[in-house]
Amino acid sequence: MKRTISKSERPYRLLLCVMISLLVIMLAGCSTSSDSDTNTRGFTDFATIEEEYLTTIESLNWPEGVTPPDALEGEDTGASFQIGYGDTKASNLWEYSWMQEWLDTYNTNPERAAKALAELEKAFDMPYMGTDRCDDATRKYLRDNIDKAKLGDPSGFTECIQANYAD
Repeated sequence: MKRTISKSERPYRLLLCVMISLLVIMLAGCSTSSDSDTNTRGFTDFATIEEEYLTTIESLNWPEGVTPPDALEGEDTGASFQIGYGDTKASNLWEYSWMQEWLDTYNTNPERAAKALAELEKAFDMPYMGTDRCDDATRKYLRDNIDKAKLGDPSGFTECIQANYAD
């Protein structure tokens, strides 16, 4: 037997369908899964990011004569930090050191200058340049500056250091 929906039931059925649809949409928005690991990177304390910083410092190659700080400097020790901040801070110091190495040697020591560029090429495979920590424009900016340096043009590294690392 076929049942027909009366005119008085139609608005309630429509309302029920709308409510169910909204509930499904809301629950989908509350999903804990993610396409990247950004949601898995929470916040932590200074001691944890300083340990992260020191571990990264130890794992990286540094230009001849460069000794990075053995403590994370200039941070509020009582603040909260996103996990990965210590690694990023150490990696930025590494990047600066190799750009400065190239600037100091490109006219006088081609072997050291070539090594500096080879080290900087590694940046694109490092966590601090990952899509969860770095935007496309920043990666492109570093790529363009490395390409300029390969042609003997110091302007990209000079501009970057002046804009980001000047005292």
